[in-house]
Amino acid sequence: MTDRWTEITVRAAPADAELVASILTDLTQQAVAIEPQIKRVEDVDFGYQELDAPVTIRAYAEPAVALERRSLFEATLAGLHLSKPVEPPSYRELDPTDWSEEWKRFYDIQHVGERLVIRPSWLEYAADVGEVVLDLDPGAAFGTGQHETTRLCLGAIERHLQPGVEVLDVGCGSGILAIAAAKLGARHVRAVDIDPDTIRVTEENAAANGVAAEIEAAAGSLGDAWPWAGSPPRDVGLLVANISSGTVLLLLPEMQDALASDGHAVLSGFLARDTAEIATAVAQAGLSVTETNTEGDWACLVARRPT
Repeated sequence: MTDRWTEITVRAAPADAELVASILTDLTQQAVAIEPQIKRVEDVDFGYQELDAPVTIRAYAEPAVALERRSLFEATLAGLHLSKPVEPPSYRELDPTDWSEEWKRFYDIQHVGERLVIRPSWLEYAADVGEVVLDLDPGAAFGTGQHETTRLCLGAIERHLQPGVEVLDVGCGSGILAIAAAKLGARHVRAVDIDPDTIRVTEENAAANGVAAEIEAAAGSLGDAWPWAGSPPRDVGLLVANISSGTVLLLLPEMQDALASDGHAVLSGFLARDTAEIATAVAQAGLSVTETNTEGDWACLVARRPT
């Protein structure tokens, strides 16, 4: 693998950013940064407002990949049904020393909910009394706090987790939600993901945050894919699943079975337009929707198993 990289940058309308980003992800097989234009909101700590102005979508690829697939990428962009035409992509060759630091500028301290703080390891941060800091670096697994669904889930965990409960994280990715649950007082967290590579990331992040003893991670899922001996638990006080709408619908019966009486399920990973469908399925599974929150185009439902 080369130690040189090509930076690919596209500017698109805010409504088209996710679609263009998905095309870039397919091209590069790398994480993609979406950078909206923002302005500060006065008198609000860490407040900002996204402007209705072109969004910068940025990705990195090995030079050979960028060169070989450039024409295909540009033809795919031209064929998309976008709200506004995109500007021609730009390509910039980076020195190895540039790449080693370039991606870090897309990440900063994030405040989520009332107490949670996400801190990339290379940044200093002095926590206020009562704040819970998650030390988490971007990696191959999904879940750095940059995505709306991750933030929505973190806020819901903070509001609904009761100290001392059993927690189950389905589709754990980087482990950020499992780590937040452990740091907020969960007695024990089981984290599962169908991608075995993410389990290593979860375990490394749990160790870096000092909660390795509280988090047990394994490749698998609910139902027949349960990775531990015996059947999935039935005493989960808080279940979180930041996965796709289709997977949420598929696993709802197993999620309902796993929850303890009066336990809560935090469900996300789907678009706001799918909320009604998910809420109907949740009710049919015997759970009560207690909360619906959205951020941008994404949604998060909180459901409770009745006593």
